[in-house]
Amino acid sequence: MANTHSPRNLLPVTCPVCGESQNTMVGGFDADGLPAGTVNCMVCRHAFQRDAYIHALEIRRQEFARLTGPSEV
Repeated sequence: MANTHSPRNLLPVTCPVCGESQNTMVGGFDADGLPAGTVNCMVCRHAFQRDAYIHALEIRRQEFARLTGPSEV
């Protein structure tokens, strides 16, 4: 089942406890496209605090913005 209401720029954030980037989100999304409910790590079940999650999401978006495709040789 696809979630057609999720924001397109939502990226998995790195867990500060175990280092994995696999998140679960319960509660849908708010008007700003951020998770309205809890965000947990799928691996260790760490519960992100909202501010810590938003900060980690911004870092992840910056990391993805720096990615480049293959260049011509």
